[in-house]
Amino acid sequence: MDEIVPEIVRIGVANARIKCVTPQRVEYFDEAGQECFVDLEECARNWVQLHGARRGRKYSYVAGRGMIEHPHWIEFTNKRRTRFEFRSSEAYTSCFSGEARRLKHLLFEARWITGDWL
Repeated sequence: MDEIVPEIVRIGVANARIKCVTPQRVEYFDEAGQECFVDLEECARNWVQLHGARRGRKYSYVAGRGMIEHPHWIEFTNKRRTRFEFRSSEAYTSCFSGEARRLKHLLFEARWITGDWL
């Protein structure tokens, strides 16, 4: 996969928000209010190509995450490299903000996981 600039979606800014997470995709609204989605199967295939992680486990990787950066982010391995940035009014901590933690949990419930990119 070529090194490209991620498509940034600043969750909580203007109209940007996560609509839902299904076993197939993450549906969201971008800052302009346009409905979009991330194909999680595509992300899992790309993760394996990029990182060599094995598939066939109970969960598959679909995204990297920036846990100690501010703002917190989750970047999917889809072609657009969709990166959700989570702005928070909470003081900076080394833990994920509430909205980022919620997305991570919803992905886990749908049998997808994120990995640290340090």
